[in-house]
Amino acid sequence: MEEVTVASPSPRRRAKARTLGERLASRLDAAALIALVGVAPIGLGMYVLDRMHHAAAKASAFAAWRSAQPAIVARLAQPNPPEYGAVWSTHKGRICGLVNGWGSFGGLAGMTDFYVWKGKPTFKPDVPPEAFARAWGECGEDTWIELVKGSMQPGWCATRQGAKTCKWAG
Repeated sequence: MEEVTVASPSPRRRAKARTLGERLASRLDAAALIALVGVAPIGLGMYVLDRMHHAAAKASAFAAWRSAQPAIVARLAQPNPPEYGAVWSTHKGRICGLVNGWGSFGGLAGMTDFYVWKGKPTFKPDVPPEAFARAWGECGEDTWIELVKGSMQPGWCATRQGAKTCKWAG
């Protein structure tokens, strides 16, 4: 059998190959750096604009919430102040939340979904089910400005009294 010898590249060629590889890597690094430098300010700028818009909208959302509370109390027609769960504002300015209102039999009904649009509070029985589901779906997708910290779960267990008596599986 004949022995075949393979000549290894000369040190000069290895240096050129290494240099070529290094050049290619540095070009890729430069391209990545240019892309990052080009994209980062856009993302940062969008973040800064959103934070500025958030700060300006926060005052407006709290004002809308203050004016909506008497309308909610009037709509519920109950003798005691309502207990609120989580209440928030969406980007569109809709106020969404949960309230523990008194039922028609005089007992607390548990946390019930509501939204306020243009100053008018709306509960599930007020509109067709699909209309409420659509609006409430938008509420759930856009919890932008927190107005009242609280539970986002409907029902009795999310109330202050319910939290004392309910056992959560977990």
